[in-house]
Amino acid sequence: MKKIFSLMLIMLTISAAVSAQQQVEKLFGKYMEDERFNYIYRKGDTGYVLNRTDLETLQTGAYNIRFKSGRNKENEKMLILNSADESFQKSFLSEVDKAIAADKFENTSYVRNGKSNRISEYVRKLSDMREEEVQVIQNGGGNIVVKWETYVIKEKK
Repeated sequence: MKKIFSLMLIMLTISAAVSAQQQVEKLFGKYMEDERFNYIYRKGDTGYVLNRTDLETLQTGAYNIRFKSGRNKENEKMLILNSADESFQKSFLSEVDKAIAADKFENTSYVRNGKSNRISEYVRKLSDMREEEVQVIQNGGGNIVVKWETYVIKEKK
């Protein structure tokens, strides 16, 4: 009887962990095939024109600061909504806000330019070696971009 109870407790713990899938991840899964959205996925640091050796030779400027930070981008996902339907925009932004709050992201910056242009950045540290960032960009003309990036943090030498 104790073995059965222990087994049930272990199964319950595993099922809770599986059902605790990230809400931001669920949001991307829900809308990535929706025709109202453009979906972009990039693996790794694919956005850099210069190779790592060239970047390490730079001694000044933003490149030097960024590449000495010890973070390597693991992947990047973006949902881009281009819709004039204000009720859907509000509903989508509400879903985004709930997902960010449920996943316990910390708001690290907020920029408002004009009446309806906003950028919010959120960060969540998963462990000493992993970190996630979410950016929500609203452009008053019906454009909303949700960008989710995951990083692997290198050990400092």
